[in-house]
Amino acid sequence: ETYYFFLYILERIEDKEMKLNEKKINEFFTIINEKKIKSVFQPIVSLKTGEIVSFEALSRITLDSCTINIEELFKIAHTIGHSWKLDQLCRKCAIKASQQMPSDKKLFINVDANILLDQDFVQGFTKEYLKKYHLNSNNVVFELSEQTSIEDKHLFKQAVRHYRSQGFEIAIDDVGSGYSNLNRINHTQPEYIKLDRELIQDIHLNKDKRTMVEVMVNYCKAMHYKLIVEGIETKEELECLIQLGVEYGQGYYLKKPVDNFDDLLPSIKETIKKLYNKYKKTLNIPTIDSLCHFPCTLKTYQNIKNAYQIFEENNTAQRIYVINDEGHYLGYLKRENILCHLDTVEPNLFKDSLIVPSHLPIKTVCQLYLENECSHFYEDIVVLKNQCFYGIVTIKDLLKYLIK
Repeated sequence: ETYYFFLYILERIEDKEMKLNEKKINEFFTIINEKKIKSVFQPIVSLKTGEIVSFEALSRITLDSCTINIEELFKIAHTIGHSWKLDQLCRKCAIKASQQMPSDKKLFINVDANILLDQDFVQGFTKEYLKKYHLNSNNVVFELSEQTSIEDKHLFKQAVRHYRSQGFEIAIDDVGSGYSNLNRINHTQPEYIKLDRELIQDIHLNKDKRTMVEVMVNYCKAMHYKLIVEGIETKEELECLIQLGVEYGQGYYLKKPVDNFDDLLPSIKETIKKLYNKYKKTLNIPTIDSLCHFPCTLKTYQNIKNAYQIFEENNTAQRIYVINDEGHYLGYLKRENILCHLDTVEPNLFKDSLIVPSHLPIKTVCQLYLENECSHFYEDIVVLKNQCFYGIVTIKDLLKYLIK
């Protein structure tokens, strides 16, 4: 009797769960068919100036008496194979609502890379919809996230190529979360990296979290990614992040998601400015190696024919930098000298570049460049690390850094 009673209870539970699932699925299709979704916007803020630089579009359900939240809605969509229908609706709402966004701001839109698996996925849809509302793809950043984990790295690369080919920038969302894979950054090389809120909560009380964020700050500087932290909810968290050198943030302490594009409260902006001024002298000063490019090089055991071949294979290269077996810099060869004088046994080796160590602050290098008598405006700066050739920095790079 106990056994049959147990079976009876299980059947009742299964029936209840089935009815519950049916109700949720019915709500899903009602939301899709009746377009019961609206967009709200949360600002992404400079933690130096307190100015809003971008807005992230977030979706909210407007169906009365709905029993599911937005996270469940996306899970249901994936389960029943309708991810694209939901994604399309959310994107349309975000783009339409963003018409009132200031033109100098960027719009961040969340995208689940799994939609590429959806048979209904339509390539080029977003760009066409932007055109309808007279918006530009250059002002849109796609946050690639995984509502369900993607094990196929090729699918993720495909998603990135698809959106980049249409002029969109890429952000990797939820970095540091339970299902985020840091290899995605390497596969994607995004313009933005967004740290998950789990790393930020009570960061001022947790040494491990502070160390992890500090590592990400330095990594993003080295790779020229823009780092954004999510989930700033207290002044203490904000102060800790500014002290660590984080440049951009969002969270309820700064401003909650709303259906307009209003500025931050003056008191919040003032707090950010004061905290930044408090710590800016102790923040890592950017050094010249952070701007380095790694050009074509030639070893001393190679000959002029090797130099000719390098120039032939690299159409944009104007110089080859010559180094010896120990990695020490000797000078550079010019394209016009090599291609026009292939029969020259000893080509001219030019040595008029400014040479600096990699640890020098960028502003110090600028001063040295201006004071250097043999500097020419279009000459590259040679950077050495441990007395060996490391890379070059162009004057264009210096100018871009100084005016940003």
